[in-house]
Amino acid sequence: MVWDRQHDDSFRIKTIGWFLPGFRGRGMNSIPSSPDSSAIRVVPQDRLWLGIGVIVVFVVWLFWDFFVQQGRFAINQQADWGHTLVIPFISGYFVWLNREQILSEPFKPAWAGLLVLVLGVGWYSLIALGPAAFKHHNLMGIGVALTIIGLSLLFFGWRPMRWLWFPLAYLIIFGQTLSDSALLRFTQFLQDIAAHGSYWGLTIFGYDMSKEGNTLRIHQGGEIIPVNIAEACSGMRMVVAFLALGVAMSYRGLDLWWQRVILVLCAFPTALFINVLRVMTLGVLATYDSGMADGDFHSMIGLLWLIPAFFIYLGIMWILRNLVMHEDAPEREEATEPLSIRFNSSVRRTFVIACIVLVGGGIGLQYAMQALNIYLRKSPVELRSSLANLPTKIDGWTMLQDIRLPETGVEELGTDVYMSRTYRSEEIEGNPIVHFHLAYYTGTIDMVPHVADRCMVAGGLEKRQSPINRPMPIETSSWAEDPEYTIDGSPFMVQTSQSWLTGEETLVRMPHGDFELRTTEFHDPKIPNSRIYAGYFFIANGRLTPEAGGVRILAYQPKDKYAYYCKVQFTISGGRDFTADQFVDVSTGFFEPLLKELMRCLPDWAEIQSGVVTNED
Repeated sequence: MVWDRQHDDSFRIKTIGWFLPGFRGRGMNSIPSSPDSSAIRVVPQDRLWLGIGVIVVFVVWLFWDFFVQQGRFAINQQADWGHTLVIPFISGYFVWLNREQILSEPFKPAWAGLLVLVLGVGWYSLIALGPAAFKHHNLMGIGVALTIIGLSLLFFGWRPMRWLWFPLAYLIIFGQTLSDSALLRFTQFLQDIAAHGSYWGLTIFGYDMSKEGNTLRIHQGGEIIPVNIAEACSGMRMVVAFLALGVAMSYRGLDLWWQRVILVLCAFPTALFINVLRVMTLGVLATYDSGMADGDFHSMIGLLWLIPAFFIYLGIMWILRNLVMHEDAPEREEATEPLSIRFNSSVRRTFVIACIVLVGGGIGLQYAMQALNIYLRKSPVELRSSLANLPTKIDGWTMLQDIRLPETGVEELGTDVYMSRTYRSEEIEGNPIVHFHLAYYTGTIDMVPHVADRCMVAGGLEKRQSPINRPMPIETSSWAEDPEYTIDGSPFMVQTSQSWLTGEETLVRMPHGDFELRTTEFHDPKIPNSRIYAGYFFIANGRLTPEAGGVRILAYQPKDKYAYYCKVQFTISGGRDFTADQFVDVSTGFFEPLLKELMRCLPDWAEIQSGVVTNED
């Protein structure tokens, strides 16, 4: 057989081509290969979803404590933060709208995303392992946000970020709960607006109104009907929800940037206006039945007003859209070929590196937490005895009234474990009356304690003086050192206590620290010469602090598995000559015999720390 050169070259090209598919050879009929064709990889559907699932599992595992806490906020405070459960789906919808542009070219990983990914994992770990003062849900959320951005940039590259930045920003900003401390001042401002607006609105409609702080009083038929505008009625939840709605509607329904800005800004007046109408509705209904302004009916009224609020917002968008007449944009041609997700050939390496960072960060964080004995989530610990078991008569003091708060008051307080009573002295000159209030919280990290500095001003009183920490001269001569348990390097102090219910004697451990009463002076504008003093302190994980900010430091130490705190508050009204020193002396004399009874109710921190008593018990 005679071989010519053409057949020999053809045979050699085919043979090499079996082993090197990208090789085409050289010659008359050879076709040069595209330099990019071998660098593009179309990932099969099953492998794509498997890879996405693996990344999602690793992200959820790494940030499990953050997601659990966020889920609790959304479920337990549905009226405020229930919308955060829907935000991820809305963000996904925004991505779907731009799928053609995003998938028009293959994804080319950007290694800058790896730096952002490492920064996010590192930031989250730093906050998780850091001191109690930095244990903040939103600070941890920054680490989660950086990780999500880093993963997006690492896998998809810079080009798709032109369409992905908005869905990512929407998810990060509106997909997490804002802590009470971040919203506190804004909430108080909104309460004032709701109170003033509803007061004038009901006055215009002919109701005889008066206002004390954030409490409206409707005078009808010789009866006074109070309508308390609590923090839950401030309109904060409407503002947040309408901001999320406004941003979504402006992105989807408006083209010009100034139209979008105006629509988003309109979320504030729309939410405030609807909230004023809602409070007015509750006030009118309260004149027929006071129960209609409280409980589930109160929440239902808020939901019903969201319907006209939504249509008002649609009307604003319609006006903005028709302010400018412009030519209709040409319809976009539909893709003739089915869309496919294509990656650069380095996608496998990118996937492996991302998994290594996530898994390595998770293992490192778990190892560090175990080595340092750190708990991100605090377990609740129950009271040993109900606060209702505190004595109604003790050492010359007799209970006059046991006060139960309405449901809106309980919601504003933040706990249903509380006691609010008034006691009158039978021995002290003038028979002073003490309003004694206890509120117990456990397991919650980001809640700001509800204190008299805010609630009494909201109730219509005016502050005469800024809060001052005043020492309480509690008699401790009968206390003894605990021979077994210590706290902060010092032995617990114990005292023998006999139950007024059962007569049983037991050793009770006293709280550690100095007794200081954070005291504020108020006066009632309707009684110019009145002096009203309110003072409080906290017992947090067996320790004392007069500061609301000190609760986070004491109750949420990284190495403590459990967390609780109890607010102890006294309020006494007097005349012009009533002084702060007298207030502290009366409060101390009243509280001294009650202290050991209260400590019988609160958890024994020494036994909890030693494992003698656990939450499961």
